[in-house]
Amino acid sequence: MKLHLAAGALALSLAMPVAAQMPQGPIARADFMAQSKAQFAALDADKDGVITRDEMVAGMTKMFGNAPPAEIVDRLFGAIDLDKDGKATAAEVEKHAADRFDKADANHDGVLTAEEMAASR
Repeated sequence: MKLHLAAGALALSLAMPVAAQMPQGPIARADFMAQSKAQFAALDADKDGVITRDEMVAGMTKMFGNAPPAEIVDRLFGAIDLDKDGKATAAEVEKHAADRFDKADANHDGVLTAEEMAASR
């Protein structure tokens, strides 16, 4: 269950900071996007500008200490691989992150509060 919750945090990942890195206060859109880019860079193990499913599994395994269930990886990877070609580019992840931010920003003020983040999960 702990892995599922942590993986849920990663689902917002690449869009929402991982729970351990989640800010306690509000986060501006620019900071949110910068965190998403940093998470992309961390998962892009071979630094070729794309994340593969295998890289996601390796990153999650390193982050959480054991391999995530395939259904979690499939759901998370499917959310960021927008064109379904088996790789998630930086542009796809950035679009996903921007869309998630905009959806979570209930009052559309360009800042996510802790309440908005919690409600978006």
